[in-house]
Amino acid sequence: MAASTVDGEVEVFTLPFKKSRNLKLRSVWGMGKELYMFQSQIPHKEREESQRSFSESNIFDVQWNAEMHDIARKLVNETHNIFVILQGQVKSLSQSILYSQLRKASKQYRAVLKACSMELMQIADSCTDESKKLKYEEHIQEFEMIQLIWSLCEILFIDVAPGGLVLTSLLDWLQWHFQEGKQLATKVIHSDQPCEHPQYWEAIYRLLLQGDTENVRKLLALNVFSHSDSFIAVDEVLKKMPRWTYQHAQSVAEYEMKWRHWREECVRRYEAGQFAAYPELETIVQVLCGDEAVFKDLKDCCETWYHLLVSKLLYQNPTCRIQDLTYEIKPCQAVFSNSSPQIQELDNILQAALEFDLHQVIKDSCTFLSNRSWWFVSHLADILHHCGQLDPQELPFGSNLREYLLLEYATSLMAHKSLYQVGIDYLDFCPVFGRSYIEAYVERIPLETERKAHKILHICLERDLLVQAQSICKVMGMKCLKQERFGSALSWFLKSKDATVIKQVTDRFLNEYCEEGKFSHLDLIDHLGPSMLITNSLTFLAKYREFHTFYNNGDVKGAVNLLLSLISSRLAPKFFWMTMLMDALPLLNLPEVVFNVSQTYELLHCLEELQRDGTSNYKNLKETEIEKLKLLRIALTRNLANAILQERSVRTVSIS
Repeated sequence: MAASTVDGEVEVFTLPFKKSRNLKLRSVWGMGKELYMFQSQIPHKEREESQRSFSESNIFDVQWNAEMHDIARKLVNETHNIFVILQGQVKSLSQSILYSQLRKASKQYRAVLKACSMELMQIADSCTDESKKLKYEEHIQEFEMIQLIWSLCEILFIDVAPGGLVLTSLLDWLQWHFQEGKQLATKVIHSDQPCEHPQYWEAIYRLLLQGDTENVRKLLALNVFSHSDSFIAVDEVLKKMPRWTYQHAQSVAEYEMKWRHWREECVRRYEAGQFAAYPELETIVQVLCGDEAVFKDLKDCCETWYHLLVSKLLYQNPTCRIQDLTYEIKPCQAVFSNSSPQIQELDNILQAALEFDLHQVIKDSCTFLSNRSWWFVSHLADILHHCGQLDPQELPFGSNLREYLLLEYATSLMAHKSLYQVGIDYLDFCPVFGRSYIEAYVERIPLETERKAHKILHICLERDLLVQAQSICKVMGMKCLKQERFGSALSWFLKSKDATVIKQVTDRFLNEYCEEGKFSHLDLIDHLGPSMLITNSLTFLAKYREFHTFYNNGDVKGAVNLLLSLISSRLAPKFFWMTMLMDALPLLNLPEVVFNVSQTYELLHCLEELQRDGTSNYKNLKETEIEKLKLLRIALTRNLANAILQERSVRTVSIS
C-alpha cells in the first residue's frame, strides 16, 4: 500500500496477504481516512458454487494521517466555533454588515492559527527527542505557510483597501511574516558596540526594505559617525519620507505629489555626492531612489521574490493598485531563480493569488497543504465564497467548490473518535450532499459506550434522521440483550419502537418474574407512560405491575378487577397464565368474597384452558407448584360456592 506524506513523497507499506491466482485484493471505505482491506475469491465461470474452495481471510484496518496532535485538535475545536457563528451570520445579516463580519472571522482564524503555531514552537524548543522535534518543526513550517497564504488572500480578496491601494497592507504583511530584520536589529542593539557588529548594516538594510524607517534611524543614530553631515542628511530624507495612511485626509494625487518631490530630493542629494564618504549610506539612498540595480544587490536581505516585490513597490510605485501587482511578479521571480521544490510550491500559490487566480490557489493548496488536513482550504474557501470571490458555478458532480472542500474536511474529521460531532456540524452547512453524508456516517460510527450512543442518537433526532435513530437504538438494544441487561435493552428498544423486539424483551421480564418472583428495573416499568401502548405485551407488563401496586397498597377491589381484566384479555403469553392464576390464590383465601360468580368462572375457564392445551409450563410444574394448583382449585370451588350463596344466584326449588 502507499500513502502520501506531507512533502508529496509516497510512503509504501505492505500487508501480509497470501498470493493466489484465485484471490484478489478488495477494499471498503471506513470512516474518513480509513480503508478495510481483505482478500476475496475471483468468481470462476466453469466452477460450480459447491466446488469452490474458501480460505480464511483477515481484514486489515488501514488508516493514514489519522493521528492528531493536541495543538491540531485545539485548532479544529476553536475554529469550529468561529465557523458555526459565521454561518449563522450569513443567514441573518445584511450584505454590508456581513462583509465586516467576514473580515473579522478571517482575522479570528488567523489569530487561532498563530496561537497554535507559537504553542508548537514552545513544545519544539523543549523537546529532546530529535524525531519528534523534526515532526513539530514540520507542523510549524506548514502553519507558517498557511498564515502567509491566508493573510495575503485576506489583503487581496477579503479586506480590500479603499481605492485598491494595497501597499500599506502588503508592508504590514511583510513585517508580520518576516521577523528576521527586527530580530537582527534587537541583537545588534543589545551588543556592546552596535555599530561594530558584523550584521549592523544587514539589519539596517532588512528594516529599510520593509519600510521600517523609524528603526533604521534609531540604528543609524548608534553609529559613531552619526553626527557627520552624511548621516544627518540620510536621517533627514528618512524622516521626510511620505507615508500613505487611510486615516489622514489626503487624496492620492496629493500623496503622489509629495512622494515625487521627496524622491527628487533624494536623487538630487545622491547626485550631489552628499553620501559618497560612506558607501553603506549610498546604498540606503539608492534604495530610497528606487534604483533597480541595488535591489538585486540586496536580494539576500529580501529572501523571497514576493518580499522583493513589495520592497520595490514601496520605493518605485507606492500608489500601485491591486490590479497592477501582476506585472511586477516576473522581474522579481527572475532574481530568485533557484529555489527548493517546497519553496516553489509555495511560490506558485502566492503567484496565483497575486494573479487573482483563486481556483489555482485552492487547487495548489489542496495538493501541497492538505495531506494532513483540509482545514486551510475549506475555511478559506468558505469565507471567499461568502465574499462573492469564488465562482458559484456547480462542479460536475452537483455542488460548488466550497461544499466540496467542506465535505472533504468533515470527512477527515470523521476518522477521529472524538471529532465526529465537529465534522457533522460542518456537514450541516453543505446544502447539497451534507445530509446524505451525515446519514451514511452516523450508521458507521462505532458505538463503544452508551454515552456515545446517546450523543449520536441526539445528533440524529436533532436532524430528523429517524431511520438512523432507530438503527442506533436497535443496535444498542441488541448489545444490552446479549449482555442480559434487560432494563437497558427495553429502554433502547422503546426509543426504536420496534414492536417485535420489545415483545421479546417483555417476555424476558416475565420469565425473570416467573423464576425469581420479582421484577428488576421497576423504575423503568413504573414510568413507561404512553410507551406502554407500543405493543400488547408492553401494555400487559405495565398493567401487571399496576396490579401489584394495587395489591401492595391494600386496594383489593382494584387488584381483583385488574387481574381479571388481564386474564380475560389474554394479553399475557401462555407461559405466564399459571403465574397470574397463582396471584389470585391469596385473594381467594381472604375472609370476604372478592371474586363474584362470573369472575370465578373466568378463573376456572382459564385454568381449564391451560390444562387442556397441555403447555410445557403446566406439564413441568414442581411438586410444590402442583400442591399450590390443588389449593387453587379448592379455593376456586370454595369461592364459587360462597359467591353463589352471597349472590343467591342458585334458585331453591321445593317439591311438594
